[in-house]
Amino acid sequence: MKYITTLICIVICCITAANCLADISIQNNPLTSFYLDSKLGIRVLSEHPEVLTTAGEELLPRKSPNEAFLYSLAIPGMGQIYTGAKHGYIYTAAEVGLLVTYFLLRNSAVNTRDDYRDIVRENVIFIGPGSFENWDPIEDFEHATQYENWNHAYDSEKTRNRTGKWYWKDIDPSLKEEKDTSIEVDSKYRLEAFDLRQEANDTFQQARTVLGLVILNHVFSAVEARITTKRWNQKQQQTSNINIELNTELSAGSLKSALVLRKQF
Repeated sequence: MKYITTLICIVICCITAANCLADISIQNNPLTSFYLDSKLGIRVLSEHPEVLTTAGEELLPRKSPNEAFLYSLAIPGMGQIYTGAKHGYIYTAAEVGLLVTYFLLRNSAVNTRDDYRDIVRENVIFIGPGSFENWDPIEDFEHATQYENWNHAYDSEKTRNRTGKWYWKDIDPSLKEEKDTSIEVDSKYRLEAFDLRQEANDTFQQARTVLGLVILNHVFSAVEARITTKRWNQKQQQTSNINIELNTELSAGSLKSALVLRKQF
């Protein structure tokens, strides 16, 4: 019984001494700082040369949905490309195609409009004073393609003073004062100019429609880029979920530390 009591006292003294040594070791070698470089995947425990560190998988940074939105709002597809989504090039290609189509249609409309105005200038004859320089470039040229002479129902005195008295050169000028609307007269030049005017207006409308699609492409691409970025972040969070733990143990009177990285699959 005496030997058992002595043995118990020795064990208690050893445990107490071990705890004291552990406290002294912790005080002399405090674990003050460590950092994780997520981009390069380098883990470093400063002031602990005994700690074994290993490089794990690269941790990808999060993408900003707001930045992706602004990128695609400026240039469609750039927000998707920002997150590595290849379908962003579809928006960019659509933007280029729509813009090329818009400018082609608009140039065609402008040329057609100039053609019908040239027909008006070449085939309208003034009676008395009058000049195309005083004509409104839109209203008066368009109205000229709708009537055979200056005596129009739409004309106000102010308009008639601006446009002057005129008629198409293949129409008998004596009809300028004709009040009988049953008399059918028409000018082949007027009809030609009218058809070109209608074609120009239709082409301008097509160009405006394409321009609306360009704006829609910007907005839709921006919204879709924001959604794509959020999904990308969620995917990265699921595939790169790494837990960091700092484990310590007491062995042979010294404190050993280890940085443990746990990745969920």
